[in-house]
Amino acid sequence: MSSKHVSWPRLLAFCGPCIPFAALGLPLSVTLSEYYVTYIGLSLGMVGVVFMAVKLIDIAVDPVIGWAMDRTRTRFGRFKLWMALCLPVLFVSTGFMFLAPAGASALYLGIWLLVIYIGFSMAALSQSSWGSVLTDDYDERTKVFALWQIGNIVGLLCVACIPVVAQAIGQTYQTGVQWMGIFIMITLPLTIGIALWIVPEKMSDAATHEVRLGAYFDMIRRPNVIRVLLADLLMGLAPGIMGALFFFYFMQTKGLTRFECTIAMLLYFVAGLVGAPLWNGASKRFSKHRTLIASAIIFAVVYSGLAFVPANNFPIMAVAVFLAGIPYAAYLLLTRSLMADIGDEVLLETGHDQKGTLMSILSATTKLGYAFSVLTLSALALLGFDNKAAHNTPEALFWVEAFFIGLPVVFLLLGAWAMTSYDLTPERYASIQSALKAKGLSRDSGSPRPPGNAH
Repeated sequence: MSSKHVSWPRLLAFCGPCIPFAALGLPLSVTLSEYYVTYIGLSLGMVGVVFMAVKLIDIAVDPVIGWAMDRTRTRFGRFKLWMALCLPVLFVSTGFMFLAPAGASALYLGIWLLVIYIGFSMAALSQSSWGSVLTDDYDERTKVFALWQIGNIVGLLCVACIPVVAQAIGQTYQTGVQWMGIFIMITLPLTIGIALWIVPEKMSDAATHEVRLGAYFDMIRRPNVIRVLLADLLMGLAPGIMGALFFFYFMQTKGLTRFECTIAMLLYFVAGLVGAPLWNGASKRFSKHRTLIASAIIFAVVYSGLAFVPANNFPIMAVAVFLAGIPYAAYLLLTRSLMADIGDEVLLETGHDQKGTLMSILSATTKLGYAFSVLTLSALALLGFDNKAAHNTPEALFWVEAFFIGLPVVFLLLGAWAMTSYDLTPERYASIQSALKAKGLSRDSGSPRPPGNAH
């Protein structure tokens, strides 16, 4: 496999598991919290606390999984093995989460939410780390993650359509959510199996299995890592808050129906399909970090326009949400591509291939952002918002609007500011690749095995 270009069949097979992974990620961040309140019968505050607690535990698990991935050495592959291991965990836990009986307890939610998040961590980390070693070319790597993001959006669209189709043919929204889980359980083995069969994994001979767990703390002290992590955390808070409060905001303050909100969410993800190739192209012209800054500022400006959407006007709201979805696609693909570049810088400086550790740190900040996003549900409950009430007080609706519009705009602008001093430019990255090749650590030439390493 060339270290520069990845063939289209391999790219498509690699992106295939994005469909069930993203199809699971959407309900975890948007649907299930509201579903367990409205249909399973748990309180709004309790659901917010359970989701927050489980996500914080899951964040602590991520660096351990990343460290274990970097120590893994098998003929099957380093990251491919973990991709295979995530399959049974996700398959079983998805069934329990989506097919939960009415009246299920908070303990039931907490246990299966934790299991599904651990499996999701294994899946997300193995795939993003695997993608980081498919190529070492600056622009081709962004292409890999742009297609990865497109695959995610396709998965989001597929799963978001299911409740719409269910209701259109006379089924309930609750049935639609259950069908989401069945869709995920069907596509998981199909797409993961194809990826494992078609896509190879180039095994580095760097001293990966000598990586210490303390490397996690070494990595988060690096200036460029701090910048990318801070940007990822802040920029991730915006779509996280939007997802957690989407239905509450548009139904309670804009007078729209659940069906109209579901259609708008579909348009938001369709816009991401438009945005991903645009941001990929922009990064080639202006560099990744400058494109990330620009996308965050554009997102903040366009998103703030949602505050001015008139009530009971679905067409205008649909257009506004679609426009907000175009910049949404940028931050996930660009932060992961940037972190993969930093991984090559670390390899040059230390001789250790720590991409799994770096991706786990990045995954942790993304999840931390979404954890705090879900906490807005508990905050709104404390401020007097009642999701079951037909009409809330003006004060409660004010806080819904303030959380939904104000917080994301502030976080996006702060995220853009965090990247202003990032200094791993395309020119510097090219010099890193030349130095890696000279040291025998590039993927073109392979790397010398450290003494005493047994494979």
